[in-house]
Amino acid sequence: SSGINAEYGWLYREMLFTKELLLAIIEGESNMSTRFLDCYDRTLKPHHNMVSRSVYLVASKAIPYREDMLRALGHDGMANTDTTVLYDMRTYSSAIGTIAGYLEKFYIDNKLLS
Repeated sequence: SSGINAEYGWLYREMLFTKELLLAIIEGESNMSTRFLDCYDRTLKPHHNMVSRSVYLVASKAIPYREDMLRALGHDGMANTDTTVLYDMRTYSSAIGTIAGYLEKFYIDNKLLS
C-alpha cells in the first residue's frame, strides 16, 4: 500500500510541475530554461536526491525557446498554429489542475500528503 501511495504522490508532483510549465509557456515566458528550473524548484526538487537534481539541471539547458517550441508543436501547416497550440495547452493545463486537485484532496482527506 505504501508503494502505491508513493507512486500517486509522484504522479501528483509531476502533474503540478507539468501544469506550471504549461502555464509558463501560455503566459509568454521567453526564457524557458529559467522558468523550467523555477517550476522544478517549487514542485519536484524538495523530493529529489542530488543525482535527480543534476539531471533536471542538465535537462533545463536543452529546453528550446518558446517560439521554437510553439512552432514545433503546431507544425501542421495550418495558419494560427500558435493560437491553437496555446488553446490546447490551456485546456490540458486546466485538466491537469483538476486531476491534481482531486489527488490532493484524497491525500489530505486520508492524511497521506507529506
